[in-house]
Amino acid sequence: MVWIINGLIYGFFTALYTLVNQHYKLNGYLLGIWRGLGISLFFFPFIFLFPVPTSAYYWFLLIIQGWMIGFYDSHLFTASATYGAGPTSRVMALTAVVTTVMWWALTPDEFIQLFDDGTVFITLILILFGFTVSYWQMQKSPVSKALLKYMIPVMLALGGMSVITKDIAIHGSNVWMSVTYYLVVATFVSGVYNTYFYISREKPGFRGFFANVFSKQAVKAGLYIISFSAALITAKTVAMRVAPNPGYVAALLLTSPIFVFMLNRYNKIPDNVSVKAGFSMLFFLIMLLLLVNGNNGILD
Repeated sequence: MVWIINGLIYGFFTALYTLVNQHYKLNGYLLGIWRGLGISLFFFPFIFLFPVPTSAYYWFLLIIQGWMIGFYDSHLFTASATYGAGPTSRVMALTAVVTTVMWWALTPDEFIQLFDDGTVFITLILILFGFTVSYWQMQKSPVSKALLKYMIPVMLALGGMSVITKDIAIHGSNVWMSVTYYLVVATFVSGVYNTYFYISREKPGFRGFFANVFSKQAVKAGLYIISFSAALITAKTVAMRVAPNPGYVAALLLTSPIFVFMLNRYNKIPDNVSVKAGFSMLFFLIMLLLLVNGNNGILD
C-alpha cells in the first residue's frame, strides 16, 4: 500500500506543479533553472548526513537522470505552450505502458515468471489497455501528428526516468539517502541543463539573465516549483523503491489531470475533460491496484 499512497501523492503534486505555469506562463527553461538549482541548493546541507557513494554506477544513474529531467521538463513545457496543455497531456497516456514494457525488458527472469501465469498476465494487459484508452478519452483535445512526433522522445524520457528512479532507490543504502542524493545531484544536473539552453537559446546577456531569473514573477513561481517538485520527487522515489514495476507508479502519476480538473473547478477555471472517462480511468486504476497487491504473484 505504501507505493500506492506515495504514487497518488506523486500525481497530486504533479498536478500542482503543472498548474503553476498555467498561471504564470513563464519560459520553460527558466522554470527548469529554479526547479533544478533551487531544489539542489535547498537540500545540499542534508547530503553531509550520509557517506559519499563509492559506486560509479550510482553516480552515473544520478547524472543521466538529471539530464533526462532537464530534457523532459523543457520539452513538456514547450509542448504545452505550442500545442496546448490538453493535447500534450493526452499523449502522455502512453507513458504507463512504455514504462512497464521498459522495466520488463530489463528484468527478463521476473517477466517470464509473470508471463507464465497467463491468466494474471492477460488480465494485467487488459487493465493497462483499459486505463490507457480511458485516459485518452478523458483528454478530449485533438492530437496532431506533429505533436505526437514531438512527444515520442518525451514519453521515452519519462519512461527512462521512472526506471532510473527505481534503480537509484534500490542502489541507495536507505530511503533517506536515495531521496537526498536525488534531490541534490540529479536536480543540480537538470538545473545546469536548463541554464545552458536558456542562455544559448534566449541569449538574455549577463544582466538580463539574472534580471529574468530573479524577477518578481519568476521568484514566486520558482518557490512554488521548488516546494511542489521536492514533494513529488520524494513521493516518487519512495513509491518506485517498493513498487514491483515503475510502470504501475507511472499509472498513478496519470491521475494528475483528475486533480487538475478538481482544482480548476474549485477555482472556476474551464477544463476540457470528460468526467465519465475520468471515472472509467479510476475504475481500471483500482483494478490494477487490486491485481498487483492481491496474492497473485506479481513481482514485476
